[in-house]
Amino acid sequence: MIEKVKDDVAELLEPSTQYLVEKRLRPDFLTLVGFVLNLVAAILFGIDQIRWAGFAVLLAGIFDIMDGQVARAGRQTTSFGALLDSTVDRYSEIFVWFGIAVSFIKSDSLWTTSAVFFALAGSLMVSYVRARVEGLGEECKVGLMQRPERVIAIGVGALIGQFALTLVVWGIALLANYTALHRVLYFRKRSKS
Repeated sequence: MIEKVKDDVAELLEPSTQYLVEKRLRPDFLTLVGFVLNLVAAILFGIDQIRWAGFAVLLAGIFDIMDGQVARAGRQTTSFGALLDSTVDRYSEIFVWFGIAVSFIKSDSLWTTSAVFFALAGSLMVSYVRARVEGLGEECKVGLMQRPERVIAIGVGALIGQFALTLVVWGIALLANYTALHRVLYFRKRSKS
């Protein structure tokens, strides 16, 4: 379902993508704009502006989609661009999770603050396992809680409010770690055949 949403958003952004390609805007610039928006989201989470933070996360997600679209449509894909995008995505997640943790620390939610740690760990491990498997020559995009799902869950949860964000944190803490394990087992099965 998330892939369908991502495809629909990409289709909706197509005119903007074409405009940016015509203006010769570099995809790396869009990647960095998304990163700055995630920094803003982290700050907003930290100062308890939860709904605005959710909006910033979703807006940053749009830039995350557009950088790849502009790179492909403008034939500007590079190895460095792919590395920059992946690296910025990881740092963006770290900063956003830090902002969420600050928000829950301030509200004395010890258990949910602890869940933030496991959500961050799971988020990073999902990406790490995929990168490691791809480094071994296989593809590994299986699982429930990939980056687009996490971005949408955090953004929408925050837009709804603190209680919804709490549920999202716990959901990602469980499902992201499950997804990382699922990928490991998926590769184990594939590598035996």
